[in-house]
Amino acid sequence: MRTRTRHGLHPRTITSDALRARVARAFAAIPPRPEPTSAAMVSLPGSFEIPLTTVSLDLNFDANIAPYFAGAPASSAIPMILDSGNSMLIVPRWEDIMSLPNSAANYQVLGTGQEPWGCPANIVRGPINLATADNEVYTIDNCVFYACTADGPGDGPGGARTANFGAGCLSPWSASDWNTPAGLATPMQAPLSYNSTYPYVEFNYAAAEQIHGPAGVPNVQTGSSLTLYQSMPTGYQMFNVTRNCEWMSLAPMSLSIGATKTAWPGPAGPPIAMIDTGGGPVFLSDPDGSVYSTAWPDPAANPSWTSGSTNCESTSDALTIEIGDGTGSYTYTLNPSSWPVSVQGLTLVMCQMNEYMMGQRGMNLGGISVLQNSILVDFTNARVGFKTK
Repeated sequence: MRTRTRHGLHPRTITSDALRARVARAFAAIPPRPEPTSAAMVSLPGSFEIPLTTVSLDLNFDANIAPYFAGAPASSAIPMILDSGNSMLIVPRWEDIMSLPNSAANYQVLGTGQEPWGCPANIVRGPINLATADNEVYTIDNCVFYACTADGPGDGPGGARTANFGAGCLSPWSASDWNTPAGLATPMQAPLSYNSTYPYVEFNYAAAEQIHGPAGVPNVQTGSSLTLYQSMPTGYQMFNVTRNCEWMSLAPMSLSIGATKTAWPGPAGPPIAMIDTGGGPVFLSDPDGSVYSTAWPDPAANPSWTSGSTNCESTSDALTIEIGDGTGSYTYTLNPSSWPVSVQGLTLVMCQMNEYMMGQRGMNLGGISVLQNSILVDFTNARVGFKTK
């Protein structure tokens, strides 16, 4: 069922026109990168990096990536959220593609539909370019994506025209109806999955104290990246993503708050642990009342974004989380006492029903988990890996 409606896996980082204008000025102040030195990568290295820019406000953050089209200069790249809660590319303006030289030869319209946040769109196949950290061009050939043809409701990532670079890996890709619009013979995929030469994608975020700034002040920072590999890097525990799930997820196996191992997630199920490459605290839905109805140490005020959720309680205590795939598990601890002050204050939001869980039993691992762990996605084998930073 199409359950992604009007929001992503976590609350938006920037929520007002005034803040968006401030962030836009910060992006404009970043020194421009020189145009790439060649039209395509001159070699096929074992690995390479794609720069990311992070945007944070208070305890939430998002990473932004900047793709552009064949025939366009790199300076025309469109900053958009890198979103593991989405599993396809959505670009805001089909008319910009149509205006490019040789666009008819480079880009083929396969059909029409509505992208997840409501814009009418063409379904397009063609090349997507990304500038590498070494100032070369990485081209994703034959990427199938949505290109908005008119405004939507105005509440999607990017405003009236959605701009979203999906990074979620699904098993199978048809697990989401959004990847299988009517008339399309083959499901859409995350853009980074289309090149099997580089199936491994590692999320490398800058340190928490760099990503997060003073309270109430948007913080825009370079220094994060994706690393694409031909061969799997060492040190990761790898797990199969949950099959037939619309979001890239594993199974939550246990949760400890402070020194107490809770009864969550309980025997009912199957619950999911959404792997979110942005956001803020861990949050969960707890319909059985295993944790939300208990008074925990270090209580914290519920964030404003819980207004659409039911019976929420929050804590700033340390967490220990165990996740896996039924054949193995990975355990890590989130200890706020070791974090910079800008990230302290909230670790877990427990709700009877959390609206950002999309009606699912389970948890979202939150942006604090990806600041604690390195994450690797294996697009060929539909696996995700973790290792402690």
